Order: sequence, then C-alpha cells, then structure tokens
Amino acid sequence: MKFSGGCLCGEIEFEISAPFSEFTHCYCKRCRKATGAGRSSVLIAPSSQLRWIRGASKIKRWDLPTASSFATSFCPECGSPLPRLTRDGEAAVVPAGSLDSDLPLSPECHENFASKANWVCLDETRLTVYDTDFGGRPESAD
Repeated sequence: MKFSGGCLCGEIEFEISAPFSEFTHCYCKRCRKATGAGRSSVLIAPSSQLRWIRGASKIKRWDLPTASSFATSFCPECGSPLPRLTRDGEAAVVPAGSLDSDLPLSPECHENFASKANWVCLDETRLTVYDTDFGGRPESAD
C-alpha cells in the first residue's frame, strides 16, 4: 500500500509505502519547536520505502548540531515539513501531516509525554469545533 504526500505549495511530492515500523506522537521540546505545535506526529519506515516524485533537490535539511539524531527537512518555498532520512540513512521519518492520503491506522503511542507543554490536552472533546474551508472560524452574522 502506498501513500502520497508533499508540501503546501506543491513543489515537492513523495510517496511512502507501508508497512510502517512506527506511528507516534512526540511531545518533546525539540519536536514542538520544529512543528510549532503541541506535538509532532510521525511515521517511521525503512528508507527504501520512500520515493521522491518531484522536487527532491529543492529540499532543505537542518541537523541540530548538539543532538545525535535530531533533524528537520522542509520546503524552502512554503516551509512545509517533509520526510527526512535518519543520519544513518536507514529509516525515513515522515511527518503524518505531510500526507495527502488517508491512513488506515492510528498512532501507537505518545513519546516523551512527560515533556509535553502544559497547555496540551488529550481529551479535546470539550473544544468547540469549526468546520470551514480554511480551518478558520466562521464569520459572524452581525
């Protein structure tokens, strides 16, 4: 089974094949800063399962110099997070939000949960839901 994805501006596209060795939410400070969100949601697969459709030469990668394994990859045009290989090249780390395809599976665990931001909540059923075309709030009728 294959899943397609890419960046927001469409300059970079990829395909990743199942099975995945891991699907996780990580709450560590590094992942929060890299995503600008309360957690990162990533799929891990052998690097041989990742195939770039277009734009691979445009991808920018940044390795955190003080870490043995932390890096980010992104589109230099729109800034979207993109898949990256681990430093040893054996695994592909794929931001789940970069996929255009629906996934038939859910994350298996919460990593580094003790490091989560104090505003992160797991039970989001109490939050108001807005369904608009662009994720914003509907305009008031006033």
